[in-house]
Amino acid sequence: MADGMRIDRVRPGAGIEGGRVFIEGDGLAGDGGQPPVVRMAGVPTRPLFAAGGRIIAPIPADAETGPVAVGAGDGAVTGPALAVGKRLAGDLNPVANPTVDARGTIYTTFSGRRGQQAPVSLFTVTVEGGSSPLPAEIQNPTGLTFDPQGNLVVSSRADGTVYRLAPGGGLDVVAQEMGVATGIAYDTTGNLYVGDRSGPIHRVEPGGGITRFAALPPSVAAFHLAWGPDDCLYVTAPTLSNDDPVYRITREGLVTTVVRGLARPQGLAFDAGGRLHVVAVRGAARGVLRLDGEDLTWIVAAENLVGLAFDPNDALVLATTDAIFRLAPAPA
Repeated sequence: MADGMRIDRVRPGAGIEGGRVFIEGDGLAGDGGQPPVVRMAGVPTRPLFAAGGRIIAPIPADAETGPVAVGAGDGAVTGPALAVGKRLAGDLNPVANPTVDARGTIYTTFSGRRGQQAPVSLFTVTVEGGSSPLPAEIQNPTGLTFDPQGNLVVSSRADGTVYRLAPGGGLDVVAQEMGVATGIAYDTTGNLYVGDRSGPIHRVEPGGGITRFAALPPSVAAFHLAWGPDDCLYVTAPTLSNDDPVYRITREGLVTTVVRGLARPQGLAFDAGGRLHVVAVRGAARGVLRLDGEDLTWIVAAENLVGLAFDPNDALVLATTDAIFRLAPAPA
């Protein structure tokens, strides 16, 4: 061990390639004016910042789950393990949460620019890795979910329509004239909620009736929706502020704030234990934040995240602006 060098913790304890983690301890500034040598599971990475008690370093593309080590001069010290998510597929363009079926198959999009018609816009991704196209022509697919019958439901922010992929092939219209339709979520009674990023949230009843459920400030990107275990709808609507909230909306349409102080909050999801996870930036924390009581805990370091989901094995599926990752198991 290098004299005086010590790693106390790596924060957070999980991440994906490009995510910036904090290595904290003592004597980590380097040696003789040279920056310290940092390795994650044996793969070198270049520190972005190094002082006596802290190093900030990105997770390299080839890193896997394993210990973090810091070296200076002829000495080195090994610290805790960092859990690293596996890249499953690239050349995609998600703009919201992926969704996962009961078999663990992941569904995601190549959404494209507003008005762009991509040759293929929907994909499945397997746990083993690799993507396959789905035969459905939807312009700017955005929100994804499954209806109570297990059919894939997709919103289009281009035409304000919500589509269902029919079991025998083709598309059925679930609802239309939904504005800039983005996030979608079903409640426990089969009502569909559709977020129009210009402000309204619509409720679509199983019989097809549509009502205006609630209204929020407009978003610069999308509304992201998740139905919570407390029988309320949770919503993020990123603006240009660094003080955006997560909203909670009761069945009666009453809007309250769960937590504030977030920059660019996007995808959100609940784990099997009912804990809320949200993609956001809060100070130096970038990636996935988990709501523990009234506090937010930074649990996954990542850049350019837009969404997340949990698969049947309690792994965390993460969507960046161009790829899908799987982190198993999800951080406890």
